[in-house]
Amino acid sequence: MTRIDRLLSLVSLALLESGCAIVSGSPPERYGGGATLTEAAKEAAKDSTEKQRRLEVGDQVPPGWTGTEGGAGMTSAESEALSGSGSGGGGEPTHWVLGAVGGAGSLGGQEFEGFGFGGLDIGAFATDRLRLDLGLLVLSPNLSATSLAGQGLKDEIELAADLSARYYLTPPHTFLGLYPLAGARFGTLFWTYRTPVNVIADGGPKTIQDDYLNYFAMYGGLGVSLAQARHFSTGVNFTTGFRAYGATTFEGFHNTLFPTTGYAQLAAEVTYKF
Repeated sequence: MTRIDRLLSLVSLALLESGCAIVSGSPPERYGGGATLTEAAKEAAKDSTEKQRRLEVGDQVPPGWTGTEGGAGMTSAESEALSGSGSGGGGEPTHWVLGAVGGAGSLGGQEFEGFGFGGLDIGAFATDRLRLDLGLLVLSPNLSATSLAGQGLKDEIELAADLSARYYLTPPHTFLGLYPLAGARFGTLFWTYRTPVNVIADGGPKTIQDDYLNYFAMYGGLGVSLAQARHFSTGVNFTTGFRAYGATTFEGFHNTLFPTTGYAQLAAEVTYKF
């Protein structure tokens, strides 16, 4: 090989090496979003009649970058709104609810044959899935005719207030929903004595025709929303718990008739969401 041939070979090798370095060099760092090659291919396949969207590329975000460069970013207010919507939290309720509830249940022991109830429900969604409720109820307990309570008392009725919380295991936009719930009930059992009772109170005679007894209950259970729309929902829930009565009645009789007992109930509800 002559000297000229060697020179040409060296020049050719140098050109090839420089070309390979250009092709195999690492891409420059870019700041921005995470658009994929699939998205790029889809945009590239569009013809001139189809509108193309601007893709954000890059894999690093520098400190203090707000995304406003190039006219493709968000304002600070939009950024805060986006971050707030994704968190699902916040200090204010997301929705208020108003509904009607009704159902029936059974009480343990020999004094009662069961009860029915109905009332209003006022609540609020603290988050998209956590709902807090206040229920105002009227209950109609049925005293057993064979029990001492049923033989001596009549016209029994209850007024109660429920405080409860439920957590939906399903997203709010689904047609069917599932949730566990737990709560406490504060109530009063009213009745009339079948025959007025004569007593001595405060050193003098007194005739008592009616009386009442307070109670406290705690419960837990499971519920199903059978139809969930944007502002309307229906459903049922089953709960069970215990009920503890007060030690004395309003007129001063020691409670030896209504012991602490368990109970269960099935409720149906119709709710409107604001």
